[in-house]
Amino acid sequence: MANTFSADFREIWAREQQEILYKQNVARAIANTTYEADLKNGDTLNKPYRSSNNIQKYVRGTAITIDDKTDTQDQLVINQQYATGFYMDNMDDLQSNYNLISEYARDDSEYLSNQIDADVLGEALNATTTVDDGTIGGTSGNGISLSTSNVQQVVGAVKKSLMKLNVTSGNLYGVVSPEFEDILIRYNAGRDTSMGDDFNKNGLVMSYYGFKIFRSNQLAGSAVLAMATDPTATNTVLINGVTFTAQSTIGAVAGNFLVGTDADTSRAVLTAFINDPGTTSASQVALSAANQRKFYNVSATNDATANTMTVVHNGAGVISVSETLAAAADVWTPALQKQHNMFGKVGAVTLVVQKNASPDIRKVQDKLGVNVLNSILYGETLYEIDKDKVVNVELQSSGF
Repeated sequence: MANTFSADFREIWAREQQEILYKQNVARAIANTTYEADLKNGDTLNKPYRSSNNIQKYVRGTAITIDDKTDTQDQLVINQQYATGFYMDNMDDLQSNYNLISEYARDDSEYLSNQIDADVLGEALNATTTVDDGTIGGTSGNGISLSTSNVQQVVGAVKKSLMKLNVTSGNLYGVVSPEFEDILIRYNAGRDTSMGDDFNKNGLVMSYYGFKIFRSNQLAGSAVLAMATDPTATNTVLINGVTFTAQSTIGAVAGNFLVGTDADTSRAVLTAFINDPGTTSASQVALSAANQRKFYNVSATNDATANTMTVVHNGAGVISVSETLAAAADVWTPALQKQHNMFGKVGAVTLVVQKNASPDIRKVQDKLGVNVLNSILYGETLYEIDKDKVVNVELQSSGF
């Protein structure tokens, strides 16, 4: 006969909840935020750029050709607004062992602030210069398979690109992924490089070849799907763990998309679905609310000439993709699955944050509790002239 004493066993609760690991933000360390004081009100920062000059040889006694000068308007518009919120009942707050409002409000603030980094680091794709496999002697357009044998060559190519565009060598940065940082550490035989009081601040991890190196998990990721053959019913395309299923009749299952009369039509339907995942129509069935959130920073572009679809995910670091398409050639091309590391001159990207993330607690009229709201309002851009100050370093991410 067995004894039963479990009713006597004491249970205790930890003093704090489990730690949430947040992504570290680097945007303010590399962006130009000096205009925030001027834009406490208003929504647009105009910064025109001048046309180029026409230098000519002068022949004595002959007329000089007079240039027509044109100033072109370039704008930063403060129109990026994101919000979140949750309800907390007074009874739950009273009986909880933890300060739930404080804990959840902190989570919301961190995630909203991460959005700013995703947009700022996504500007790498608008840089004048791209360093890819072709830059270091490989195939142009492909991502670089970074290793200890080529990392110095890659960073050297970045610096050369900036110098050739007359970007001065001072105050340079590189925002790199953990994979890039790992190669740099191994290349340096594991020797830590101290940055004095600034070390490990805002993701700063080391100095290398004149660049302050910041680590981030919020770089842009991209991938290219080759689709020259029309999918057959039940073929799937997976992005960020979400399944898009080709169907000859649309049905009612979330993620279904309608196969067209040819590959171009079907690819266009899939592209439109990715760009608008919350809509149900004759050609697509909306994703669930949880899966729609995975596509807030995702955009897709169809190329009917190349028979491809390119997907970009700002803030992803590495975009996760796979497929079960019937045609053997229709795949996510490994060499075109890329991670976009960002190098450049501090201040190249202009960032104006009018409202930082902060909780706003409001009583709910017909409930014994409060809504805890949070929001951000900002604008960022890479002005035309500043595009020369940024370099997009494309790593092949299919093996990450």
